[in-house]
Amino acid sequence: MSAQRQWHVVPRTKGASALYLLIGVLVAFGPIWQMAHAGKVAALPAIAVVAGLAVIVMAVTGLVSPGLRGR
Repeated sequence: MSAQRQWHVVPRTKGASALYLLIGVLVAFGPIWQMAHAGKVAALPAIAVVAGLAVIVMAVTGLVSPGLRGR
């Protein structure tokens, strides 16, 4: 088993990082907006917010430090 599969968490290019940032903002703030207007907090939208924030962190990491892209 010498062949190992690597997981690339940070996007490889600056453009991909910008796209991830846009997607993360949409995924995170869409449910926040819906929960603010509904007045209730449901589990699935809260999980979507956390996932969106994680994507935003990965995108910002790719934009700020080019040495970590593709790792």
